[in-house]
Order: sequence, then C-alpha cells, then structure tokens
Amino acid sequence: MSEFHAESWPLEAAASSLAQVIDGFAQGDTRPLVIGDGDQPVLVVLSIADLADFRSRLTHLLDNPVDAGWLRYYLRSNFDMSSESLVELLGVDTDHGLTSLLSQVSVEQAAVLLPDHLRRAEEGANPLMLIGDGRLASAALVSFKAFAVLLEMEGGEKAAEDPDSCAHDLEEKPTTPLETLAERLGPVSTQIVAQLNAGRDGSEVLFGLHFEDELVEHLRDLESRAQAAPGGGAYDELRDLLKSLDEMRSGNADVGDEAEAPYVEAADLPAALPQLRDHFRDGEDDPYIIGIDGKPLAGLITYDVYQLLQDISVNMNGTDDAPVLPLPAPAWEDGPPVQPFEMALRISTAVVDDIAGGEGSILFIADQDGDPELVIAPLVWLWAYVDYLDLESVEA
Repeated sequence: MSEFHAESWPLEAAASSLAQVIDGFAQGDTRPLVIGDGDQPVLVVLSIADLADFRSRLTHLLDNPVDAGWLRYYLRSNFDMSSESLVELLGVDTDHGLTSLLSQVSVEQAAVLLPDHLRRAEEGANPLMLIGDGRLASAALVSFKAFAVLLEMEGGEKAAEDPDSCAHDLEEKPTTPLETLAERLGPVSTQIVAQLNAGRDGSEVLFGLHFEDELVEHLRDLESRAQAAPGGGAYDELRDLLKSLDEMRSGNADVGDEAEAPYVEAADLPAALPQLRDHFRDGEDDPYIIGIDGKPLAGLITYDVYQLLQDISVNMNGTDDAPVLPLPAPAWEDGPPVQPFEMALRISTAVVDDIAGGEGSILFIADQDGDPELVIAPLVWLWAYVDYLDLESVEA
C-alpha cells in the first residue's frame, strides 16, 4: 500500500479535483482518488462500477458457507474486520445490491461534505456516500479500510507497484489444472495425481487453483528429491501437498491459512462418530464439516464451543443469517432433547438431510452421564457467530 500512502491527496486538493476525477470515470479512466489526512489514507473515491463489482464478489463468497467462513477468517486475520463490517462499509444489501437507503449527492455537494466524511471515518463511522449528478450514481466515497480489502483480494502488491493502474482493472490470477502442474513437475507428481484421480470416488473438481511461484519451486524441489530417493520423506511430503491441493479444488478443504477443517460425508457419519468423539475427548476443539456429495452443510463441534456461540447469538439477538441458537432441554423448555450416543448414531445422517432440506435441525449428543458433549448444527448458523468468538477462551 506504500504507493497509495504516497499518492493520497490532501483534503483540499481532493475536493477541488473531485469533479474532474468523476468525469474521468465516465470517460473510462477508473483510477481511484485516495484522500489522506496527512498521515495515512482515509477515504477513496472510486467508480460505481468498481463498487458494484466488489459487491458481487462478496455476495458470491457469502453465498457459500465454506467461502463465507474463509472470508471471515481472512478478514479477521489480515484486517481485524468482520465480514459484516465490510458489508456495511460498502453499503451492501445482500438481497438488493447497493442499499436503497443510501442518499445520493451531487458532485458539488460531495466536495463540501468531504471534510465531514473524513472526520466520520477517522472516528470509526462509515463514510460511505454515493455521488452523481444524474439519476444514477457514477462514483462512491468509501473507507480506505474497505478499499484495502479490494486491493488485497485483487493483488494489492501489483497495484501498489503501479499507481497508474486501477485495482478493478487488474486481471484475476490464472488457474492451472493440477494435472498440468504435475506434468510440469515430473513423473513422480504425475503418478501421484493420477492415483488421486483414480480414487476420487466421483467427486467433481469445483475450483480452479492458482499456484504461487514459491509453492511451485518447493514442489519442484520435492519432485527432484523424490526421484532421487523413492519412498523417502520428500515423496511423502510431495504426496501430502498434492493431496491437499486436490482436496481444495474439490471443495473438501478450507483454503484459508488455518488448519483445514476435516470433511465427513453424512452417509459416513454413523461409522465415524465414535472416532470423532475420541478426537474431541483428546482435547481437540477443531470442528468437522459434514456435507452431502461434497457440499458442506453442517458442523460438528463440542458443546463447550457451542455454548460460547450461543451466548454470542443471545447478545446479538440473532442475525439475518441465523437465529438465536437454541439450548437443549431442559435449559430451554422447548429446546431439542439431548440424545444418547447410540441414538445419535442412528439419526445423525437424517439430521444432516433435514439441514440440506432447509430445516434448522440441531442434534445434541450426550456423554456417558447424559450431559451434552457434542453438537451437530447448520453450518451457516455456526459461521454467523464464529467471527465474534474469543479464540483464547476456546483454547483455554
């Protein structure tokens, strides 16, 4: 972002140049106008087309539970921001696009209002403003915090190196089939990917992958070492990496920076539950994602973690995506019953089927004393509150 820091305009200069910049948008020059307070960028004026494009990308991510979860982790890890905050900063209504409640001002009015919006942004408020002299807005004023996410998602480093380019105009990184990558690496990788494809069990390739140069170089090094010492540690590491990439493109893995949440098919859940319970009893809190035909639908978590999420849901009084999470009976008079483990084995698949059908089914699974130990709940409900979870309290 260093170039954008250096190129950010002082408030007075930005106000006097605003009309010229917005006229440039109409002529196809979509370079954003970055406005600073003397120390750092605070506001950005960008074309309405760029804002709409960014909104559509977010909507696409939020429509998929796994992508939405990745987005929450990505924003929290890199920007200390929730996806809800980003949606608000962009004035997004997930049902109707740009919110109709947002007032549009003329270019002259926007120039007068810039100091007030700069102050609002510095105080932590949302400075969003639609700008245009016609019936439709031609530009938008947004927080630099939101624009920084756009830069990073589009390849912020490339944009920073070329301040004359528009972040929106940057092309998406090209994707390469895993089979093509394996052929370029060598015969060992080609054989491993062929074996992975042979054991795919009908699961489809859902996503294209872009391989960073550092990863490709590491894979080439492993390929060379695996050829030199077949069956050694390099071969095992190469196979593990290629297997992880295969899972990512099949939608069976979280592509975030955290450890991947394991995926379990609903049909396999009854046979897997005893082992999964042992996983949690050994002190692990990492969730399991449960789905049907590779589509994530539900999460399996400990009741301790569920209670933390339930407290958050009560404090928030629910969200647009999830209700206040219920507690089991008798804690809630009308709450779902806590099922014995043997019963849970018999009905767990049916619960996930209900979730796939749009029902808000939850399965509370008892320990040997009859107390709730594990929970299977709709994944979108869990993702709705996980961003507010105090991770230290989970690890304690």
